[in-house]
Formats: sequence, C-alpha cells, structure tokens
Amino acid sequence: MILPWLLLAAPVVAALLFVGQWAAFAVCALVALAELQSFRQTERFSSRVWRAVGKGAPGRRARTAEVVYLLTAVAGVILLAVAVVSSLG
Repeated sequence: MILPWLLLAAPVVAALLFVGQWAAFAVCALVALAELQSFRQTERFSSRVWRAVGKGAPGRRARTAEVVYLLTAVAGVILLAVAVVSSLG
C-alpha cells in the first residue's frame, strides 16, 4: 500500500525541483492533483473490492478511474525524471 503514495510523491517532488520554472511547476501540481483524485476513486471502486463484495467486474467509472490513475502515475514519474535530470545539468 506504500507504492501508490510513493507514486503520488513523484510529481510533488518534481514540482519542488521545478520551483522558479512556473509552467513546469504548474504541470507537476496538476498531475499530482489529478493523480490524487483518481487514486481516491480507484481505492473506492477497486476491482478487488467489487470482487470481494460479489458484484462482479468493476463498472465503467471504476475502469476509467484506474486508467486515469495509471496515466497520471506514469506522467508523475516521467516529470520526476525530467526534473532530476534538469536539476543536475
């Protein structure tokens, strides 16, 4: 359960590294907010929960939230990598 929180920390750390470059900072902040919101929805509508309850497969809303979470998590890690590389150079 710690991995999602580490993934959420990636765009936050990237935003801190981009302080002063306000456009990049804003992008990192938006990715972090989108990731947090979709993470909260995937916890609420997780496919494991639906199977445990016996409701079958997750609905369209749950699948959409999981896809958005996956995309924002990947974007956050990419932003962190770009921030680290740009701060080193």
